[in-house]
Amino acid sequence: MTDQTARTNTPTRTNPDGSTTIKLKRCCNGCDQYLGDVDNRDVDKHGNLTDVRAECAHCRPLVELEAQGCTTWQVTRRSFALIASLLDRQGVFTKGFWETVEGELAIVGLRVGAGETRVLARYGDWLVRHPDGSFTVHAAPAVAETGE
Repeated sequence: MTDQTARTNTPTRTNPDGSTTIKLKRCCNGCDQYLGDVDNRDVDKHGNLTDVRAECAHCRPLVELEAQGCTTWQVTRRSFALIASLLDRQGVFTKGFWETVEGELAIVGLRVGAGETRVLARYGDWLVRHPDGSFTVHAAPAVAETGE
């Protein structure tokens, strides 16, 4: 399991000569939110980046669901076809979900199941298949406004 010690978060510093010193930051490999400074727990003994989703308040529930036997997929434009194909082969109805975006009709996610039990996972959301075969959606984190 991931070391749960809180990470430091060193601010960017402007030096007397006008140069800038930064500390490399680590983001969650599930949702890309900043976690804090990179440290020794971020690379395993083989040089691979470690899974730090358990450190992330947003992704920790997904890690816990996976430990309970759930399967999770992040629904993106790139993963859409793979997820739909996998579920289709398992006899689960899937279909693109369409909405009007900026005046154009566009696929914005994946609809899974039919009737009252169907769920909609928008791009960025995580689709969760529970051991009993049911599905839920873990919504993508809200994007923070930067004011830029």
